Amino acid sequence: MDAVKKKLDELDALCAKHPENIPIADAAAFLGIHAEGLRAALMNKSTPFGFGYQKSEGAYRVFVIPTVTFYLWYTNTNAAAIRK
Repeated sequence: MDAVKKKLDELDALCAKHPENIPIADAAAFLGIHAEGLRAALMNKSTPFGFGYQKSEGAYRVFVIPTVTFYLWYTNTNAAAIRK
């Protein structure tokens, strides 16, 4: 269980460092995956904790991982339980 506690401590630190949105590189590092793989998952809408979009052909892609959504997803918690 020490490994689980350590990972949850890492999550707390990540959320404290990025209270609004978690950068792709940091989220990917936390999950142990490549950033480009996370970008692809966000663009394909296969992640419940963030999204990606591109306004027009040739435009930059934008990726957003809201901190609260990521935290709730990773801990499998609902916001009501935390607010008590």
